[in-house]
Amino acid sequence: MVRVRDQKGFTLIELIMVIVILGILAAVAIPKFVDLSSNAKASACKSNQAAIESAAAVKYAENAAAGNAAYPAENDLPALFPSGKTPTCPAGGTYTYTQANGSVTCSIAEHARN
Repeated sequence: MVRVRDQKGFTLIELIMVIVILGILAAVAIPKFVDLSSNAKASACKSNQAAIESAAAVKYAENAAAGNAAYPAENDLPALFPSGKTPTCPAGGTYTYTQANGSVTCSIAEHARN
C-alpha cells in the first residue's frame, strides 16, 4: 500500500527565498523613499518661501497705494497669512527675511530657489 502525504504549507527553503526576495526589495525601495521625502520637503520649503515673498509683495503694493512704498517688517508677516503664522521649513531650516527687498532664503542650502 502506497501512502500519499498531504503536503500543506511551505518548505523552509521556500520561506527563506521569500524572505531574501523581500529583503532585496526593501534594500532597493527604502533609499528611493528617503530620497523622495527629502525632495518633497525641499519643494514644500521653496513653496513656503514663495508664499512669504508673495504676501510681502502684496503688502508692499498696498503700502505703495497708500503712499508709503515699503515692505512689511518681519514681525508683521504672520498677520498676512490666514493661519496667523508664517510658514516654516518642513525640514527644520530657518527662514531669513530681508525687508529691504522682501526676499526670503532658507538656512538649508539645498532649498535655495533659482
